[in-house]
Amino acid sequence: MKKLILILLSFLIISCSNNTDKDEYVNDQSLYENNKLKDYELFELANSYIKTDQLELALIELDKIEVIYPSSPYASKSMLVRAYIHFLEKDYEKTRALAEMYKSYFPGSKDIVYANYLEAMTYYVLMKKSDYSQENTNTALEKFNFILNAYPNSNYEIDILTKIKLINNNLAAEKLEIAKFYLNKGNFNGSLVYLLDIFNNHSSSLSIEETLYLITKIYYSFDEHELSKNYASILAYNFPKSRWYRKSYNLINDLEDVSESKNWYEKFNPKKIFRQDEENNSNTPIQTIE
Repeated sequence: MKKLILILLSFLIISCSNNTDKDEYVNDQSLYENNKLKDYELFELANSYIKTDQLELALIELDKIEVIYPSSPYASKSMLVRAYIHFLEKDYEKTRALAEMYKSYFPGSKDIVYANYLEAMTYYVLMKKSDYSQENTNTALEKFNFILNAYPNSNYEIDILTKIKLINNNLAAEKLEIAKFYLNKGNFNGSLVYLLDIFNNHSSSLSIEETLYLITKIYYSFDEHELSKNYASILAYNFPKSRWYRKSYNLINDLEDVSESKNWYEKFNPKKIFRQDEENNSNTPIQTIE
């Protein structure tokens, strides 16, 4: 029994000693006082630590730059790289704080677009599926659109457009689920509000085919036959092989004989929809600073 207690005590002492050594290493002022590396050398060393996933060591080197070389161009860039590291560590509050700090301190920097991009990404990665709250999704969309408008043709534009495509699909899917919920409850007007929202604001989403069918169906139930045929014509013109068009076709056949004319919908001057295909990989990685 005494032997077991001694073994446990020895492990406890070793553990405490290791933690103390680590804390002393992080807070050791000699790291700054005895530094012999130049700013760019510290920056290169930090990047080498990032590549080997030694993120805490990278943070130490980046901190040295900001403390020892505060006027160096690497000092401002170090702030953004620190924000990037905290993003990798999923500490999104610190990422946002550093991004906001960078925008306040360096409003004219060419890298400010990356600060905005990092901040937007902290909301994008928290985007939920369509049956959850979409607050982060809406915030990410707002911030990505800001970047596209404020900094056109940036290095992040293609990546942002890809992510906006996924966001729109996500938002449309959520609204479609709500619309079908109201429809199942017999609340056609409530359902129509969400369906028209998808048609007007998310026509490029993957939900647009089913949305057009449901709009056609609801207007048919209201005896709004011209409106019903109008939305059916959009579905026929854009997605003639869609199963949702076939369902719509059965509805409009009760209104008039359209079977003999393949282009029956042309008289309605249907709207062309540029639907975007689903991305194979929705988890596109975050881009690093240029």
